[in-house]
Amino acid sequence: MHRHQTLSEYRNILVIILKHIGDVLVATPVFTALKEAYPRSHLSVLVDRGTEDMVTLNPAVDEVIILDRAEDAPLFARFFRQAAFAVNLRRKRFDLVLELSAGDRGAFLGFFTGAPERIGFEPKKRTFLGRHHAFTRLVRISTTTQHMVDYNLSVVRALGIEHSEKRLSIFWSKEDSKACKELMSENGLCESEPYVVMHPTSRWLFKAWNSRGYASVCDYIAEKYGIPVVVTSAPDKKEKKRVEEIFSFVKSRPIDLSGMLSLKQLAFCISKSILFIGVDSAPMHIAAAVGTPIIVLFGPSGDHMWGPRGNGHIVIKKGWPCQPCGRDGCNGSKISQCLEAITPEEVYLAVDQKLKGISC
Repeated sequence: MHRHQTLSEYRNILVIILKHIGDVLVATPVFTALKEAYPRSHLSVLVDRGTEDMVTLNPAVDEVIILDRAEDAPLFARFFRQAAFAVNLRRKRFDLVLELSAGDRGAFLGFFTGAPERIGFEPKKRTFLGRHHAFTRLVRISTTTQHMVDYNLSVVRALGIEHSEKRLSIFWSKEDSKACKELMSENGLCESEPYVVMHPTSRWLFKAWNSRGYASVCDYIAEKYGIPVVVTSAPDKKEKKRVEEIFSFVKSRPIDLSGMLSLKQLAFCISKSILFIGVDSAPMHIAAAVGTPIIVLFGPSGDHMWGPRGNGHIVIKKGWPCQPCGRDGCNGSKISQCLEAITPEEVYLAVDQKLKGISC
């Protein structure tokens, strides 16, 4: 890590990242870069409730501030709650704010802190608040030519910091690992036994492959390698239903932990596995963070922006001219034909590359 000599010494820093779970995890190299550049600073990170597991216990972060949007509350209650939150944020007297969300809410909160230095991304289109007024400096960048890790680190480079470490990071407690071990044991998996984690779902199911394909891969691994497959998902009803559908097609006996693990427990589970199979999702980025080999299927999203960080991972995609389109399925169908066109045999080949020479 190289830092320009003329750099100001910031003592109270806030990073705002009000996005989804995977987005927060992909921003973790920013925390490391800031703490290395300003080791005596107090680094706070502001995230939405439900994403804080990507930040808590991170040694680079001194404080995690959680925004509870309380969208089920009445309008006036939400307004006063958000206003009180903004006032409390201002009282912390930050001297540097980095806003990575690129949205109006993050821009407003960053502006309201009153920090003398506020850096965000220049918008591609006009926003409600007017980001030119919310920030003291805007970073102009193109997301189409670089990974999101590099995109986030561009705000750090705007401070004159050159940071070469781009690995994602996630941390868990002994209680998390113990709870995960106990759950796996209850479901018949020995601690020393090699296993594969399959996370077949995403928050958006148009990013997911078909259930029969997943089932056939489970059966292939069980038959050829004799290695148990642990199937995971979020507790969301749609994701659980997709897992149930996969289990209705399997002939083997994968282990169903869908909806049972917290994010930190899931991270531990993936860290002890020999292979992760999934799609563009937060768990895929978790697998990259913990160094587990990955086979990931990409459809409407771009792997050049959202692919797994690190070497040796396998990305399976059709490479059609329409990819990546960023749409919620073809013609609004919620089904992505570029994913449907991926065959089980393509995944078998990737599995063979990763599991060659391994068997139970």
